[in-house]
Amino acid sequence: MAQVSGESVFIEGKCIRCHTLGRGRFVGPDLLGVGDRYSRDDLIRWARDPESIYAEEKKKPLNDGYPPMPPMNLSESDAQKVADYLMGYKLPSDLAESGTIKGRIGNITTGKPEEEHNVVLISYMGDRQQERHFAESDSLGNFSFSSLRWDRSYEIVLFHEGVQYVSSKMVFLPGEDRITLDLPVYDTTTSDENVSLQSLNLIVYPDEESGKVNVTSLYVFENSGNTVFTAESEGPDTSKLVFSIPEEAVDVTFSGGVNPEAMQREEEKLYSKLPFLPGMKRIALGYSLPLSQVRGKFQIGFNYEVADLTVFVRKTELGVRVEQPGAVAEETMIHDEAFLKYQLSDLKPGDVTVIVSNTSFLKSDIGKYLPVILFFVLVAAGIISFFYRKNRLRI
Repeated sequence: MAQVSGESVFIEGKCIRCHTLGRGRFVGPDLLGVGDRYSRDDLIRWARDPESIYAEEKKKPLNDGYPPMPPMNLSESDAQKVADYLMGYKLPSDLAESGTIKGRIGNITTGKPEEEHNVVLISYMGDRQQERHFAESDSLGNFSFSSLRWDRSYEIVLFHEGVQYVSSKMVFLPGEDRITLDLPVYDTTTSDENVSLQSLNLIVYPDEESGKVNVTSLYVFENSGNTVFTAESEGPDTSKLVFSIPEEAVDVTFSGGVNPEAMQREEEKLYSKLPFLPGMKRIALGYSLPLSQVRGKFQIGFNYEVADLTVFVRKTELGVRVEQPGAVAEETMIHDEAFLKYQLSDLKPGDVTVIVSNTSFLKSDIGKYLPVILFFVLVAAGIISFFYRKNRLRI
């Protein structure tokens, strides 16, 4: 097995997000020559547990003008490698005075370069946006930004057919003065013929204390084409990703980078306004159903054919189960809780019916009034017995 170098740990452990080596202050101090200020053991402690140093020095941060260092969660071995790397680092003699980021915009749909595209380079100090730099791609789709500072991170933003493309944040690595990247763009379509639902996991979590059934739907969509699927126009009767939810659903939330403002709700459906690039898209949808409105059962809908559908139902006294042709439950444990697991495949668009047989009501509410009920039963029995004996005496 190849040995991981200290430089690799420094880069992949995200140290470069805050520190430079011989290029000036960044989010954190420049670490060139840090071995002259700290011992190897101290550097290992910085890499593993900076809080212990802050507690010992009774000051946080130690260097005024910088934020405190977060825990990096490095192993002892990786921390040692970082310490050795920092203590032995030498600045390259041929390093340029500033950095360059260059790239090429290629249209995957047409297979051609994109010329005369406006490209924006945004620089950041930590999470704070600093400067904006502008360029335009040439006839071959090439663009370039030069004279860039070392003590910044950068991202590129451009638009193509109304769709925004944003690169991941980039920083210049130690000894590096040039970053080169390719930026793919796609033409758009309003046809959903290449959009499919690969899998859907449903987690049904009854919570008697809150009086709700919490439902989480984990969708995995695929755009198998070479175009971006976009909403045709405003309104529900258009091509969009569709999510079905019960009309009584409350506390609707999304994850997976979905902006709630990009979702439009129309009674029992949610419509996504987000463009869908080729590849996979994972979206988590959560909501709650008040038990008082469930009335014994509810439906969880899906608007696409789905290759794999898995439903997890938490086992409780409510007696919640799935009622679906071919659905057979097996018990499984998730984080020390018992669930019923149902697995189905190759389903057409439709609904999954969830039955709630509220046996806890029998154990709690009826149990609470049982003495009163028994009292009236005994009284009624006594009255019936009295009149029965009375009538017999008359005969």
